[in-house]
Amino acid sequence: MTAPIDVRADAIELRRGGRTILHGIDLAVPAGGVAALVGPSGSGKTSLLTILASAETADSGTVRYNGQVVTPASRTAWAGRVQLVHQSFGLLSLLTAAENVELALQGLDRRRRPARGRLREAARDALDMVALSAHADNLVEELSGGEQQRVALARALVTSPDLLLADEPTAQLDPANRERVTELLLGLARSGATVVLATHDDDLSGRCTAVITLRDGEVIDGSAAGSVRS
Repeated sequence: MTAPIDVRADAIELRRGGRTILHGIDLAVPAGGVAALVGPSGSGKTSLLTILASAETADSGTVRYNGQVVTPASRTAWAGRVQLVHQSFGLLSLLTAAENVELALQGLDRRRRPARGRLREAARDALDMVALSAHADNLVEELSGGEQQRVALARALVTSPDLLLADEPTAQLDPANRERVTELLLGLARSGATVVLATHDDDLSGRCTAVITLRDGEVIDGSAAGSVRS
């Protein structure tokens, strides 16, 4: 981990297919905070998360990391420090679980990348964090949906991100792995990283430091607590 990142969005507007998806969204997540975006399906959680990750351009408004405006064009400066875990996982099906995790390391700046001889070891360590070390050499297409979800999380965690954004990170998990992943996410925040989640998991959102409720593309409620709850 390099340094904490605070995230701020101001007046975010997003329009697609002739309709407005996000209506002037303002929010701020302090460095080391863990915020849950909640609300019914179709409320704009995934769209907002993608914009906060600077993986998509808003029609208007700004996203800032530590006070610096960031866009899809400028996000390479934050490579490795900012990780987005998609709900669709975004894994390469013809690679193994370990190879998918290694790819995240290979894209890092040399100062953050392990020595070439340690790439596989680092990937296996990350898979062990999500209880998948036994499947390190399995092709992704051989894994279940829940296992693929954990590989995607391991791929994000292996870079020791300063900001992690995750879309429904516990959606396909059984109770034991849901608790394991919840603790990993909250532990990342305790170590100083900033975490933003889109989730329908009431247990996960209830343990976050902030809960931001969206409905029809608008923030209708936001609450914060002092620290990550155990």
